Amino acid sequence: MESELIQTTRDWLKSQEEDGYSKSHKTAIIRSCDPFGFFATYIDEMGVRYEYTNGKLESIEYDGKSVDYI
Repeated sequence: MESELIQTTRDWLKSQEEDGYSKSHKTAIIRSCDPFGFFATYIDEMGVRYEYTNGKLESIEYDGKSVDYI
């Protein structure tokens, strides 16, 4: 059984999502880490899309251009 802290964090993460995307970088970083998941996306108010994998920023996309951080 999961610890109470993990369940509390899962509940908080659910409250920090909108339309399937994280509401902040902080949420996306946590969401993309074990045991909460592996991938997460945050889209800021300008439409810049930040893709996280396993707690690390993998790419930034804006206006049809992408920068990968591998």
